[in-house]
Amino acid sequence: RQLCLAMGGNPRTIDGLAGVGDLMLTCFSSQSRNQRCGQRLMKGETVADIQQDMTVEGVPTSAVAVAYADLCGLELPIFRAVHGLIHKTITPEEALVGLMGRRSKRETKQALRGVG
Repeated sequence: RQLCLAMGGNPRTIDGLAGVGDLMLTCFSSQSRNQRCGQRLMKGETVADIQQDMTVEGVPTSAVAVAYADLCGLELPIFRAVHGLIHKTITPEEALVGLMGRRSKRETKQALRGVG
């Protein structure tokens, strides 16, 4: 949502089926290529091997999301962790510690004002 807003997008897109629905499918459905890719990565397969079997839109998208986050000056730790896991620059344990060890804080100013 932060990236959408920073780039001038409509936050309702993220809050609707296109955003939340896609996220839920990725997280919970075995039909999701992104989810299957993540499971295979965690079992030790490489992105190159996985991409021989199927197209995984999340692989290139993770790099683009991090590049745009950098351009917009956004932290977006989950995007960065996913990108790191995909490209094996961090381990699952490092991702977990990095995400769960963060200090608790409000995620967005917009959430406080009820934007969206």
